Amino acid sequence: MPQEIGASVPDPSHRGQPNDIYRILRDRICLLHYPPGYKLAESELAEEFSVSRTPIRQALQRLEYDGLTEIRNGVGTTVRQVDRAAFDDIFALRLRLSELIGEFPAYDEVPLALATVDGLLGPAKQAKADNNKADFWRLNHQLQKATSKLIANHALRDTHERYYLQACRIWYSVIDDLFEAQSSDFIVEVTDIGRALQHGDVRAVGYIQRNHISYGMRRIVELSKRHPAPT
Repeated sequence: MPQEIGASVPDPSHRGQPNDIYRILRDRICLLHYPPGYKLAESELAEEFSVSRTPIRQALQRLEYDGLTEIRNGVGTTVRQVDRAAFDDIFALRLRLSELIGEFPAYDEVPLALATVDGLLGPAKQAKADNNKADFWRLNHQLQKATSKLIANHALRDTHERYYLQACRIWYSVIDDLFEAQSSDFIVEVTDIGRALQHGDVRAVGYIQRNHISYGMRRIVELSKRHPAPT
């Protein structure tokens, strides 16, 4: 299992908020702090966050909807296995979803997206220099949020977000082997998206994202050929 690369710590001022609980648990799953098969016990989480089980259940339901957990009779809620067999389907759909961003542009979100993206370049370079995988995750997520807000169609935006989260766990299961190349590529992606946003070109943003997803997908395929999973 790859080394743990960071996990969110609950902020006492937000401990009772379902959205914050969901975000913290989501990050722990995507960063493999909660590995595949890990059981998420409602009672333990309720105690940790100092809440009743109701907001915990709400957070767990969202995680199941995102495809990150599953509820099994007699077992409870567990983190889904990273299904490498579904790798091609997940990434193929992500490629297509990115291409569709330009079909439903939310132009009013461009100024905020540009400000967000411009603020990522310096931290991205620092994360690469520091070999900081936790910061790299947070920066990727900020870029994803910024690009998702450029989608005016809410159904597409929701699907775009869910499949990003599913792909994250595949990424972070191999990030130790690909960090140098992927962090360099992220800097290029941020730069290119920033340039597209300066021109208000939402369609270009989608194709830039699509191309970089494709680059990353090929790196994972090449890595799997060099280090095939045991049969």
